[in-house]
Amino acid sequence: MASATRSPAPGSRWKQNLAFVWIGVFVGLMGANFVFPFIPFYIKELGVTKESEVAFYTSLTASATGLSLTLTAPIWGSLADRYGRKPMFLRALIGAGVLIAVMGVAQAVWQLVLLRFLMGAFAGTMGAAAALVAATTPRAKVGYALGLLQTGQFFANMLGPVIGGVVAASLGIRESFVFCAALYIAAAALVYFFVREEPIDEPEGNDGCGKPRGGSFRENIAAVVSERQVIFMLLLLFSLWLSTTFVRPVMPISIDKFADGERVHLEVPGWTADLKEEAATGLVFGVIGLTSTIGALAVAPLGQRIGYRNTVATAALVTGALYPTVALANGAVPFALLLGAVGLFQGAMVPGTSALIAASTPEGKQGSTFGLAASMQSLALMLGPIGGGFTTGVAGIESVYVVIGLILLAAGGAAFLFVREPSGFGKNQPSEAR
Repeated sequence: MASATRSPAPGSRWKQNLAFVWIGVFVGLMGANFVFPFIPFYIKELGVTKESEVAFYTSLTASATGLSLTLTAPIWGSLADRYGRKPMFLRALIGAGVLIAVMGVAQAVWQLVLLRFLMGAFAGTMGAAAALVAATTPRAKVGYALGLLQTGQFFANMLGPVIGGVVAASLGIRESFVFCAALYIAAAALVYFFVREEPIDEPEGNDGCGKPRGGSFRENIAAVVSERQVIFMLLLLFSLWLSTTFVRPVMPISIDKFADGERVHLEVPGWTADLKEEAATGLVFGVIGLTSTIGALAVAPLGQRIGYRNTVATAALVTGALYPTVALANGAVPFALLLGAVGLFQGAMVPGTSALIAASTPEGKQGSTFGLAASMQSLALMLGPIGGGFTTGVAGIESVYVVIGLILLAAGGAAFLFVREPSGFGKNQPSEAR
């Protein structure tokens, strides 16, 4: 019987695919992290000077991207199940690169907001990459593969802001946009030449005039949402992404509070430095990226030992308990160290949840499922900055870290209560397809 799905990559091909998709994610998202942590400073360059307005437009640019990605990600995901996940990954990389290049020549803040909205409609790099990897990796290795794939994003989060901070401080923020766009195009070229995906077969009996390959958009979404476990995991994923987007836009403002003029003083035993605000911001984001990478690498071993459900729920509870301590930081170094501790456990949450989603996904619907997952991520990207900005306005910046801590504590408890470990997946399962 012909199948509407693709088979996992034979032999070691899935490893080659994973390697080059990882490179694509890393190179592309490192480019994004050159510029996005410094959006508040770019908004100032575009003529906005009041701190409250800078915070508002910073949140608005992030929310604009989230809104458009929320609306379009399920459509791209369904198209991936019909025509291939690799083309959708290439679309995300090229679309992001072109629009980021145009952002570098924006002349007004409304243009930046519009371009961020358009970018959300054509991007979605991580969701497309996760669908491609999940569809071409043996089941027993999905947790390992998605955990490793997530490290590409975390490495990008770690190195991008550090290098981007140096570039922005020495050459200017606009030049960072150009470099960012070039990285995206380079990543797309690597994926095009080195990633292989089996063609999707026509459904049995299709004479070319019947229903579309892989099912219609409505059929694909209906198949996904009929799985209660997938719905639980998508809601959990939203809560976990919210923990990042809720605080990320206000972090540069928190760092600004530690500045003396335009410089931030850092002091640890045996080393002191005075850095420009941009460079200090990049350093903090780099610390979070490093510890999150370590957390992501621990997902597969912990998932095999104690179960992916237990790993994700425990990580959410610990992260929720740690976040309020960030509000107590009295300097840039304690602030960075506390966020580094948060990142260590936060890094395990998303790849662990993605592995559970992949294990619960109906056969051949990886694109549609991860399209919905991308919608949950982008919905968090849209609502998180608004929630963080509102909380800041009502109760101050410190309250943002307390509120998101409470949300994660609730999410961790719900995961223990409502999420089950999929059969044949997770702890005590033999390895396959080495």
